[in-house]
Amino acid sequence: MDEPFATSGTPCCGRRGDTFHPSPPGETDLNPDIRPTRDKTLLELEGNSGARTTIDRHLVKAVRRLRELPIRDYRTEDLRLMIGQGLGLPYLVPIALDVLEADPFAKGDYYPGDLLKMVTSVPLAFWSDHPSYRRRAAHVVRRALQGFDEVETIPELRGDLWAAGALLD
Repeated sequence: MDEPFATSGTPCCGRRGDTFHPSPPGETDLNPDIRPTRDKTLLELEGNSGARTTIDRHLVKAVRRLRELPIRDYRTEDLRLMIGQGLGLPYLVPIALDVLEADPFAKGDYYPGDLLKMVTSVPLAFWSDHPSYRRRAAHVVRRALQGFDEVETIPELRGDLWAAGALLD
């Protein structure tokens, strides 16, 4: 199995030796990276241009580690954390929606439904740019509200989901 390639700067195009290097301007890329998105890291997909956080050291280390981890290896908590930081949304929200469609109360490290709470906290501009994801999220919120009484979670999540449902519909 191929290991992810370490990159610095923007995601690279051509491959020389064991590391990626961008093709010189005007040259056609002869070796494009055609791996599926889930096999890539956010660092490869977004480069170093991702949002920088000034919160605590633990969070900074976790974000740095996750940006270098292939997306296919993300756990529910990893999705929750990165989406909560607003990082990699075009890549991570659809994966989070896959998880939530299977279980609307998928749990990261905190409480049942914490992933859904983070997904519903994504800025409205993202949902406007991705209407199919918006419809999927609205459907998950409706399912969660219907089954809310069957799950032991934090009580304030219900109000958060009602508010999110109104914005997403």
